[in-house]
Amino acid sequence: EIVITSTRQEIDKQWGLYNGFDVIMERKLRARIKRGVSCYGREMPRMVPIPPGMEFSHIVPHDVDLDSEEANEVGSDSPDPPVWADIMRFFSNPRKPMILALARPDPKKNITTLVKAFGEHHELRNLANLTLIMGNRDVIDEMSSTNGAVLTSVLKLIDKYDLYGQVAYPKHHKQSEVPDIYRLAARTKGVFINCAYIEPFGLTLIEAAAYGLPMVATQNGGPVDIHRVLDNGILVDPHNQNDIAEALYRLVSDKQLWAKCRQNGLDNIHRFSWPEHCKNYLSRVGTLKSRHPRWQKSDDATEVSETDSRGDSLRDIHDISLNLKISLDSEKSGSMSKYGRSSTSDRRNLEDAVQKFSEAVSAGTKDESGEKAGATTGSNKWPSLRRRKHIVVIAVDSVQDADLVQIIKNIFQASNKEKSSGALGFVLSTSRAASEIHPLLTSGGIEITDFDAFICSSGSDLCYPSSNSEDMLSPAELPFMIDLDYHSQIQYRWGGEGLRKTLIRWAAEKNSESGKEAVVEDDECSSTYCISFKVKNTEAVPPVKDLRKTMRIQALRCHVLYSHDGSKLNFIPVLASRSQALRYLYIRWGVELSNMTVVVGESGDTDYEGLLGGVQKTIILKGSFNSAPNQLHAARNYSLEDVVSFDKPGIASVDGYAPDILKSALQQFGALQG
Repeated sequence: EIVITSTRQEIDKQWGLYNGFDVIMERKLRARIKRGVSCYGREMPRMVPIPPGMEFSHIVPHDVDLDSEEANEVGSDSPDPPVWADIMRFFSNPRKPMILALARPDPKKNITTLVKAFGEHHELRNLANLTLIMGNRDVIDEMSSTNGAVLTSVLKLIDKYDLYGQVAYPKHHKQSEVPDIYRLAARTKGVFINCAYIEPFGLTLIEAAAYGLPMVATQNGGPVDIHRVLDNGILVDPHNQNDIAEALYRLVSDKQLWAKCRQNGLDNIHRFSWPEHCKNYLSRVGTLKSRHPRWQKSDDATEVSETDSRGDSLRDIHDISLNLKISLDSEKSGSMSKYGRSSTSDRRNLEDAVQKFSEAVSAGTKDESGEKAGATTGSNKWPSLRRRKHIVVIAVDSVQDADLVQIIKNIFQASNKEKSSGALGFVLSTSRAASEIHPLLTSGGIEITDFDAFICSSGSDLCYPSSNSEDMLSPAELPFMIDLDYHSQIQYRWGGEGLRKTLIRWAAEKNSESGKEAVVEDDECSSTYCISFKVKNTEAVPPVKDLRKTMRIQALRCHVLYSHDGSKLNFIPVLASRSQALRYLYIRWGVELSNMTVVVGESGDTDYEGLLGGVQKTIILKGSFNSAPNQLHAARNYSLEDVVSFDKPGIASVDGYAPDILKSALQQFGALQG
């Protein structure tokens, strides 16, 4: 929804490198949204720079007598801090302005270039001293090789340019002494420098400005934003040694320029204070009110004040925390049984909370196709999933329809005892639409009611078997009732009809490029949250990796999945997937993921990897009945073994799908009794 960065440079120079973000397109889309013009399913996160906030209330910069040759603080009678003596002992003339660098001895901090710039600019050497605060050290040989090499190079350069008496490099300092070091540099009318090759933000520049120090800073990264606000110094090319030296010389030699930069920094430093930071953050979060569906109360709702939107966001956070606390407390309270399940009372509390939340969401949901919001609410219609001790999820994609039907029958046969007793439940997870599942099962003599739930259309629909005609999916009058609460969880940023029109244009372009029909919309298998296409020429369509890249570049936020050996292509909401649907079953009905066993083939649809590993158990069916992996599905160029541990206890591979083989595998995971 919104990405908060520290600097504008991160947005323009870093995020702009990614396929999923384009500065110009983001602005155009935002402008279209404000005008109420359709974006055709395109959505791009808002990028907002908010710098880190700092606490300045304890900082009191001393007045400096600009005409004094000795550059002492005015009206300061307190004794000098000990760290001042530790630094001043290095200098033959400690009254000269101090150039202060405070950075660890890392090659990226470019300290050696600073020493070269200072050593080779004779006017600068005559006018100023250089102080290098490079962390703490005891023995250089005991430092890391990288830091030790930098520090050794610095010492060699000091010797090369004979900078003894002009450069300070103390071995130790305390964190509490850093403010005193800034004050010393300001007292001598010095300059703070950060000439790193790239600086992500540059918090030390703000700290130095708060103590009245002008800055010379790298032009790469956060200092650009800091300079835009403070206007208290000069930006330089960190690769240009002469550029660095000249900028330092200008500031220490020109008293009027030094005084102007010092005052600009002190006048504007409040813009980096904590109160300003928090105000900026809350105002940005407040703008989400008009963009996030949970804050869109109705089409004709009046504008809510910024304060109200902040309250909404805080209430959302409170609600999430409360629900999470119920879940965690039940696991920590010691009321866990030896099987790892929480006590009945704690579980009932969680279930009641989830039920109330689900009913509230479903009651306010209006499905575009006209299904009734009450289809899955009400205790008398709750699925039997909550009564199961174990769930078998059948998610075999890489087989023909006849093999899938036989696999289902064999699983039922292997688990007949537990199935009859109600201890074992079944979920079918597939890329097929509900309209395809019904004829497939009935043709094999399998009852719809043999399953507790159906994850359809690659995870964009979740259905339950139903014999009530009022609950059946229209217009086909299929014996399923849809879970509208699940839809409310996945609808976020779904492009809907606008996305569909964009995809149809994309398909037309592919057909034109190939000279024949390559991709055709599949109206029968498409649904509210799944736009489905038939792929008639697999050579004319890009692999899923390239297709996802295209979607991101076009600001189309959706999941892209190939199925049926590349002959089907589904576009679903970015929050929808078959693995997420399993998690939803856990949240909605209390089905423990550890008590789920997912049965898959040797390969599968694009989302195949998401069904492996995790908390659930996995059975992989091996054999010649599996189709060869389709290259269109490949979302990676490395072996699956690199990301999935097939030798862990929760994954088992078996040859074939005979009932006795399946029974043995299910017994191994405790789904069936031995």
